[in-house]
Amino acid sequence: MNGFSRLAFCLSAAILFVSCSTNEITVSGGNYEEPVAQPTVFTNAELVYRGDDGYTETSDLWMMKLYTDMDIDDTGNPIGAGQLMQISLNTELNRDGQPDMSLLAGRYHEPTSTSDFSAGTFNPGSVLSIDIPDGTIEMPDHSYFGDIPAGTTAFEAILLREGVVRIEYADGILDISGTLVGTDYKKRIFSYKGTAKIIDQSEVKVPNSTLTEDITDFSTLTQTRLRDKGDNFVLGDRSYRMFELMLAEPTVDLAQAYPAGDGRILRLEFFVGWDDDPNDGIPAGDYTVAKTSESGGIYKEDIVPFRIVAGMPDRFNPVSGSWYQTFVGGQWGEKYARIADGSIKVERPDGGHRLTIDLLDCNEPAHRIRGTWESAEPVPVVK
Repeated sequence: MNGFSRLAFCLSAAILFVSCSTNEITVSGGNYEEPVAQPTVFTNAELVYRGDDGYTETSDLWMMKLYTDMDIDDTGNPIGAGQLMQISLNTELNRDGQPDMSLLAGRYHEPTSTSDFSAGTFNPGSVLSIDIPDGTIEMPDHSYFGDIPAGTTAFEAILLREGVVRIEYADGILDISGTLVGTDYKKRIFSYKGTAKIIDQSEVKVPNSTLTEDITDFSTLTQTRLRDKGDNFVLGDRSYRMFELMLAEPTVDLAQAYPAGDGRILRLEFFVGWDDDPNDGIPAGDYTVAKTSESGGIYKEDIVPFRIVAGMPDRFNPVSGSWYQTFVGGQWGEKYARIADGSIKVERPDGGHRLTIDLLDCNEPAHRIRGTWESAEPVPVVK
């Protein structure tokens, strides 16, 4: 959207000006005659499908943009004079992740709270702030109305907050009508009937593993780091501690909390006993990857010593749990894998570490990350 959202904060003054210029007001308490809302008949419609954009697991997000006949600039913005309205709709969740227009049909009203994204609600207008090197720009988001002056794409956005929207859909034709009230407290009655341009902007699923073969060589992972993350899951019962072990190539920079540089790294998170000291290294024993729920959470009964924390699905920045990674210039490389299952046998010969690793990534079928890693040197402990 070219131009900024210039919100009218002096609403009471604006309303008084409109009232005095269009209605008779008697100080003694006479009747106030509300101006008659003039319906807007839109002639163009564009629908942007975002899918389950907020990971609600209950609804899909659609952005419906309606506008009157206007020229369109090279970036897709209407050039006034004309009117534009965008309405952010929460529809029934389509688990196929496809833009099914039949799911748009229904009646929409304002949400009951800021966390209500249930199907059949619309998302009230808001202001989106975007940081740029020279400062911050602001633009309207979700549901808003604009009266675009002639020869420009910039307009003063009225954020829409209350009202109702009705949509019927049959044989490719949308029949849209409604009344919405915005931050200027005016009713806006609108309608549209016709076809719509569909744009699919649903999130492309980022793979949690890109391995195409097993990983079996750990000989170059000579750099180590151990961090005590304590009661990371905040159980408060002193039943476990969590140690984070990193095995990395020498070209990876482990000086900071988040690795940088170039090379391979195996990040492992172990549940150990509450009284275990990280300066003594990883306690000897057989560790298995804790079972996780569909959302990636760990069941409380598996937050016990001698478990390994599986990688958290879709958590890339910051990464969470156990992962195999490659870095190029401090950024994620092409090969990486979320660890989803498997085991590690930890032995402590002469105070050193020998790890017999047999892990599985989250692919179907899974690839193995297996082999033996050992070092006679103590593992450096960092905070």
